[in-house]
Amino acid sequence: MARPTEPAPSYSKMRLLYEVYYGFRPSKPVFTPEDYPDLTGKTAIVTGCNTGIGLETVKQLYNKNCNVVMVVRTESKGIAARDAILKEYPESKGELNVVGGCDYSDLTLIKGAAQEIKEVLNDQPISIIIHNAGLMASFNNLTSEQGYELMFQTNDLGPQLLQHFLDPLFLKKDSALKRIVWVSSGAHLLGPKEYGIFWDNPTFKDAPIESRPAAAVLYGQSKSGNILQASAWAIKNKKIVDEINCVSTSCYPGNLNTDLQRDWSWIQRVLLSRLMWDGKYGAYSELFCALN
Repeated sequence: MARPTEPAPSYSKMRLLYEVYYGFRPSKPVFTPEDYPDLTGKTAIVTGCNTGIGLETVKQLYNKNCNVVMVVRTESKGIAARDAILKEYPESKGELNVVGGCDYSDLTLIKGAAQEIKEVLNDQPISIIIHNAGLMASFNNLTSEQGYELMFQTNDLGPQLLQHFLDPLFLKKDSALKRIVWVSSGAHLLGPKEYGIFWDNPTFKDAPIESRPAAAVLYGQSKSGNILQASAWAIKNKKIVDEINCVSTSCYPGNLNTDLQRDWSWIQRVLLSRLMWDGKYGAYSELFCALN
């Protein structure tokens, strides 16, 4: 991978500490469900949404009459989440459809998931895409089916490939609202200093496991990648992006109590759950980007 030509800006350890603190104690949200517009006739695609922040995001979209395509890895879990939302918001005029099998640990599965999304859409315009699915592992030895470090593949390569297949459906002047949200994290500051990426071999393909840095650093790299993706995608597609008035942005949802920490020890989960906010606050961040 080509290295950037401009040197990365420096940041202090105090800045890192501030970002960590801010993730646990953010400002009061200023754009919440009562501020959201009616989304009748609008369609959103949300990945990783059978639990956690993604689930809360789908709830709020559907509550505003949005048609939502719920893209998940395990179809049965997506259906269970959909049924719970339908029961919670019986007055909504929106639709919920589940597309399963979108497992970013194997890139060969993504094209099939994208084809199913296309079939579900049935030519409906796409207004919002939220790349919410992600992995935060406690170990640095996880490897994908393609031989890549798993967090980088799950958090960066998978969403990028899915977006590639969605671009022909999304990059059209067919809706007044056009937004893409790439969900990042303040953990991007834990990545390497050069824009957060190991440019020589970010996937650690064919590299010995022992050569990999700590899991937190690998996670930081993947979240740096999300920030870069938001910008790079818009630059690559600048002409049509400008024509359709599309916004592509990354967001830091905060340090929240969700299933993202599912492989942590029970002691870690108990201790940090006392410091973390509910997942709905992450949905507020994602929907600020998608709707404000």
